[in-house]
Amino acid sequence: MEADSGTAEGNVLNRDLAFRFGGFYFVYFATLGAILPYWSLYLESLGMVAFQIGVLVGAIQVTKIFAPNVWGPLADRTGRRLTVARYTALGTLLAFLPLYGLDTFWTMLPVVALFAFFHAGPLPLVEGAVWDVVRSRGVHYGRLRLWGSLGFILTAVALGPALDVLGYARLLDFMNALLLGILVFTFLVPEPGVAAGSGAGGGSLLATLRQRRVWGFFVTTFLMQASHGAYYGFFSIFLSENGYSGLAIGLLWGLGVLAEVVVFLYTDQLVRRFGVRSILAGSLLLAALRWMVIGTTTALAWLLAAQVLHAATFATFHAAAAHHTHELFPGRLRSSGFALYSSLAFGFGGGVGSLLSGTLWDWIGGGATFWVAGGLAALGVAVMGLTRVAAPARRSI
Repeated sequence: MEADSGTAEGNVLNRDLAFRFGGFYFVYFATLGAILPYWSLYLESLGMVAFQIGVLVGAIQVTKIFAPNVWGPLADRTGRRLTVARYTALGTLLAFLPLYGLDTFWTMLPVVALFAFFHAGPLPLVEGAVWDVVRSRGVHYGRLRLWGSLGFILTAVALGPALDVLGYARLLDFMNALLLGILVFTFLVPEPGVAAGSGAGGGSLLATLRQRRVWGFFVTTFLMQASHGAYYGFFSIFLSENGYSGLAIGLLWGLGVLAEVVVFLYTDQLVRRFGVRSILAGSLLLAALRWMVIGTTTALAWLLAAQVLHAATFATFHAAAAHHTHELFPGRLRSSGFALYSSLAFGFGGGVGSLLSGTLWDWIGGGATFWVAGGLAALGVAVMGLTRVAAPARRSI
């Protein structure tokens, strides 16, 4: 019989689950702490121009459009989420290795796309398992997920000065070590028992996607992540061009994720108190403000304030969106639902945002590109209103 989460035995079990799932989040997001701030700078060190950088950054995001929708349905059909996650983690590690011998745009592009295809697999599959644990055992989602933020912070801050000294070619070594860590933790995380009422049913995936509030939700998440394209693809270059050192760049990235960590401690309470709809809309408005501030000034005080807003543009938005995805896709649709969230938001949205930013950067400049990003986030609020995303059901009188 399953130990109750309020007993001593239950508390020990919950701590063990926290180590396993938290450890996975830590190493997975540590890879993003290496890629997001420093991948563009590595490409620049190889002599890539802005458009090529935008494509190679965007390729990682665009591949996530379809990759999770291969892995998620496969996991739903087989009922072996963690087995699929382990194979994708192994594929990620093996696909990354050829980058050691490549330094031109056309030779790197297919390899980067293959790496991203596998890298898109483990997270939504483990995330679905995490939400089963959250709902069945009353575990605090934010306190598991914050370990991913800590992994991102430590990597982003430590790699800045290290790469300044060792050179950006060493980024590949750090990445390989982290990808090995992902593979190890996919073997440590357990496949949780299915919560009561969540194993069967869920209806048709196509019928669910036809609902206005569902596709409106995905359009909203797409716009939010598309607005991050300039930030993820070019923020480090933008700072470097304006005189910031590698250490300063890493600290600014770290500050954003530190704010994210603090808020993740309270996301469950925030969702319960304010509701999904209010948190999504508020996060979008703060994202618009953040990008417009960065596009207007590179003064340190304003950049510090903008980075603190990462608590809203990522932490509260993602927690509310993950909560809503769990509600929209019950039962056997759950892995597919989280795969769609990953692909349409982080994949399609992030890819379009990166490609758009790479195209606009040399044409209208970095500041104006961030203003376009702000407009995308503001548009997300309008979409929420038109499609009634996460709105309370209307009561008949």
